[in-house]
Amino acid sequence: MIGKAKSISHISNAVNYARNKIKAEEICRNRLVGETGTEIAKEFRVFQNLNARCQRNSFSFVLSPTIEDGTRLTKSDFIKISAQFLSQMNLTDNQSISFVHKDRNHKHLHIFVNRINTEGKARKDNYIGKKAQRVAERIAREMNLTTAREVQLEKENRLRWVIVQAHDKILPLKPGDIFEYARLMEQEGVITHLKQASNGKVVGLKFQVGKESIKASSVHRALSAANLQKLIRQNLRITNLQQRKQQNIPDKKRGFRL
Repeated sequence: MIGKAKSISHISNAVNYARNKIKAEEICRNRLVGETGTEIAKEFRVFQNLNARCQRNSFSFVLSPTIEDGTRLTKSDFIKISAQFLSQMNLTDNQSISFVHKDRNHKHLHIFVNRINTEGKARKDNYIGKKAQRVAERIAREMNLTTAREVQLEKENRLRWVIVQAHDKILPLKPGDIFEYARLMEQEGVITHLKQASNGKVVGLKFQVGKESIKASSVHRALSAANLQKLIRQNLRITNLQQRKQQNIPDKKRGFRL
């Protein structure tokens, strides 16, 4: 399950979007009676007016389980996730409202919370995104759901497989340098982003397949910028030696006939 968060200033628009989405369902609320975004925002302002210094005075959270997990989660499960999330984020006493979106096969949860509590104190939003993700990971483990880390590992494994397949197909074509290697990889659907130093030397690279990307060294250490260029040179060296052997031409470096 992936958790995202941000502090926002216009809560009415956010609530209206969540509420009016096709197949949206409100699942729980706290200290609120209004229905529309305008009404919810008005109730939020009762406490927000106690703290005029805080401009982005509302929180917007999105919790997204995997498609597979979402299909088996019930309304009661989402209510539980919302309650546990607010509790572990220390926001249980703040005004809040939660909606589940089911218009696509990817169910996800929207939670809106007043940053200002009943005493007029603002909840800090430092690293709120990272905090939300950590809590989402913890809840996912507790409920035996797929964690964001597991989703990332699965994505990276898919990327590695595609990249390695393309690499194994390109290398026998004997690219003359890393730039030709990149052009050949692109023909296989893998874009190679090259990072060059001021002198033109390639010092880093990453691969991109569709919208997803990964550092080359994360695919395999042999594919780091330095190691890949060394591999390309060795590949050419072997080819030249083989050609010289076939033509019975002396190897200048070694000084004898093959």
